[in-house]
Amino acid sequence: METTTVADTPYDIPSEGDAALAERAGRALEALIDGTRPVSARFGDETVVLPTPAVRLLRDILDRMAHGKGVALTSLDAELTTRQAAELLRVSRTHLVQLLDAGRIPCRKVGSHRRVRAGDILAWRRETESRRREALDELTARDQELGLQ
Repeated sequence: METTTVADTPYDIPSEGDAALAERAGRALEALIDGTRPVSARFGDETVVLPTPAVRLLRDILDRMAHGKGVALTSLDAELTTRQAAELLRVSRTHLVQLLDAGRIPCRKVGSHRRVRAGDILAWRRETESRRREALDELTARDQELGLQ
Protein backbone atom coordinates (compact mmCIF):
# COMPACT_ATOMS: atom_id res chain seq x y z
CA MET A 1 0.00 0.00 0.00
CA GLU A 2 1.29 3.47 -0.90
CA THR A 3 1.92 5.77 2.05
CA THR A 4 2.96 9.36 2.53
CA THR A 5 4.54 10.98 5.56
CA VAL A 6 3.84 14.26 7.27
CA ALA A 7 5.71 15.12 10.45
CA ASP A 8 7.41 11.69 10.27
CA THR A 9 4.10 9.86 10.82
CA PRO A 10 2.90 7.46 8.08
CA TYR A 11 -0.60 7.93 6.71
CA ASP A 12 -2.12 5.45 4.31
CA ILE A 13 -3.50 6.63 1.00
CA PRO A 14 -7.19 5.61 1.06
CA SER A 15 -8.17 2.38 -0.65
CA GLU A 16 -10.77 2.46 -3.43
CA GLY A 17 -13.40 1.24 -0.95
CA ASP A 18 -12.48 3.94 1.57
CA ALA A 19 -12.53 6.56 -1.18
CA ALA A 20 -16.04 5.51 -2.24
CA LEU A 21 -17.23 5.54 1.38
CA ALA A 22 -15.64 8.97 1.91
CA GLU A 23 -17.43 10.29 -1.18
CA ARG A 24 -20.84 9.12 0.09
CA ALA A 25 -20.19 10.47 3.59
CA GLY A 26 -18.99 13.81 2.20
CA ARG A 27 -22.15 14.21 0.13
CA ALA A 28 -24.27 13.43 3.18
CA LEU A 29 -22.39 16.03 5.25
CA GLU A 30 -22.72 18.61 2.49
CA ALA A 31 -26.50 18.26 2.66
CA LEU A 32 -26.40 18.84 6.45
CA ILE A 33 -24.28 21.98 6.41
CA ASP A 34 -26.63 24.92 6.67
CA GLY A 35 -24.92 28.23 7.30
CA THR A 36 -23.79 28.46 10.91
CA ARG A 37 -26.10 25.96 12.60
CA PRO A 38 -24.35 23.09 14.40
CA VAL A 39 -24.90 19.56 13.12
CA SER A 40 -25.98 16.59 15.23
CA ALA A 41 -24.21 13.32 14.49
CA ARG A 42 -24.81 9.88 15.94
CA PHE A 43 -21.82 7.70 16.84
CA GLY A 44 -23.07 4.37 18.13
CA ASP A 45 -25.43 5.18 20.99
CA GLU A 46 -24.06 8.70 21.44
CA THR A 47 -25.39 11.83 19.73
CA VAL A 48 -22.82 14.60 19.38
CA VAL A 49 -23.45 18.20 18.33
CA LEU A 50 -20.64 19.42 16.07
CA PRO A 51 -19.89 23.06 15.28
CA THR A 52 -20.27 23.97 11.60
CA PRO A 53 -16.54 24.72 11.06
CA ALA A 54 -15.69 21.20 12.29
CA VAL A 55 -18.27 19.68 9.93
CA ARG A 56 -16.84 21.69 7.02
CA LEU A 57 -13.35 20.47 7.89
CA LEU A 58 -14.58 16.88 8.04
CA ARG A 59 -16.30 17.35 4.67
CA ASP A 60 -13.03 18.66 3.19
CA ILE A 61 -11.12 15.69 4.61
CA LEU A 62 -13.67 13.28 3.15
CA ASP A 63 -13.47 15.06 -0.22
CA ARG A 64 -9.71 14.64 -0.34
CA MET A 65 -10.01 10.99 0.65
CA ALA A 66 -12.69 10.47 -2.01
CA HIS A 67 -10.11 11.64 -4.56
CA GLY A 68 -7.56 9.12 -3.27
CA LYS A 69 -5.46 11.58 -1.29
CA GLY A 70 -4.03 10.91 2.14
CA VAL A 71 -4.83 13.47 4.81
CA ALA A 72 -2.91 14.62 7.87
CA LEU A 73 -3.92 17.35 10.30
CA THR A 74 -1.53 19.61 12.09
CA SER A 75 -1.93 22.65 14.29
CA LEU A 76 -1.29 26.03 12.65
CA ASP A 77 1.15 26.67 15.50
CA ALA A 78 3.13 23.49 14.79
CA GLU A 79 6.73 24.10 13.86
CA LEU A 80 7.87 22.30 10.73
CA THR A 81 11.32 21.43 9.48
CA THR A 82 12.32 22.94 6.16
CA ARG A 83 11.78 19.54 4.53
CA GLN A 84 8.23 19.29 5.90
CA ALA A 85 7.43 22.90 4.97
CA ALA A 86 8.77 22.39 1.43
CA GLU A 87 6.61 19.26 1.05
CA LEU A 88 3.57 21.21 2.22
CA LEU A 89 4.24 23.91 -0.38
CA ARG A 90 5.24 21.36 -3.02
CA VAL A 91 8.51 23.18 -3.69
CA SER A 92 12.12 22.14 -3.32
CA ARG A 93 13.78 22.54 0.05
CA THR A 94 16.37 24.82 -1.63
CA HIS A 95 13.63 27.15 -2.93
CA LEU A 96 11.98 27.24 0.50
CA VAL A 97 15.28 28.12 2.19
CA GLN A 98 15.71 30.97 -0.33
CA LEU A 99 12.25 32.27 0.60
CA LEU A 100 13.10 32.03 4.31
CA ASP A 101 16.47 33.74 3.91
CA ALA A 102 14.83 36.55 1.89
CA GLY A 103 12.37 37.10 4.74
CA ARG A 104 9.36 36.27 2.56
CA ILE A 105 8.23 33.61 5.06
CA PRO A 106 9.02 34.02 8.77
CA CYS A 107 11.10 31.37 10.52
CA ARG A 108 13.24 30.92 13.57
CA LYS A 109 16.52 29.16 14.02
CA VAL A 110 17.12 26.34 16.47
CA GLY A 111 20.89 26.00 16.41
CA SER A 112 21.68 25.80 12.71
CA HIS A 113 18.21 24.50 11.77
CA ARG A 114 15.28 26.61 10.62
CA ARG A 115 11.77 26.04 11.96
CA VAL A 116 8.67 27.37 10.21
CA ARG A 117 5.16 27.66 11.64
CA ALA A 118 2.60 25.71 9.62
CA GLY A 119 0.30 28.75 9.76
CA ASP A 120 2.98 30.95 8.18
CA ILE A 121 3.50 28.44 5.36
CA LEU A 122 -0.24 28.24 4.67
CA ALA A 123 -0.62 32.04 4.82
CA TRP A 124 2.20 32.46 2.28
CA ARG A 125 0.57 29.85 0.02
CA ARG A 126 -2.82 31.63 0.25
CA GLU A 127 -1.23 34.99 -0.58
CA THR A 128 0.68 33.51 -3.52
CA GLU A 129 -2.42 31.80 -4.89
CA SER A 130 -4.39 35.04 -4.52
CA ARG A 131 -1.73 36.98 -6.47
CA ARG A 132 -1.78 34.31 -9.19
CA ARG A 133 -5.57 34.52 -9.48
CA GLU A 134 -5.42 38.32 -9.69
CA ALA A 135 -2.78 38.13 -12.42
CA LEU A 136 -4.84 35.59 -14.38
CA ASP A 137 -7.96 37.74 -14.02
CA GLU A 138 -6.02 40.76 -15.29
CA LEU A 139 -4.71 38.77 -18.29
CA THR A 140 -8.22 37.51 -19.05
CA ALA A 141 -9.58 41.07 -18.90
CA ARG A 142 -6.85 42.28 -21.26
CA ASP A 143 -7.59 39.42 -23.67
CA GLN A 144 -11.26 40.39 -23.66
CA GLU A 145 -10.41 44.07 -24.25
CA LEU A 146 -8.29 43.08 -27.24
CA GLY A 147 -10.96 40.69 -28.51
CA LEU A 148 -8.71 37.66 -28.14
CA GLN A 149 -11.35 35.60 -26.35
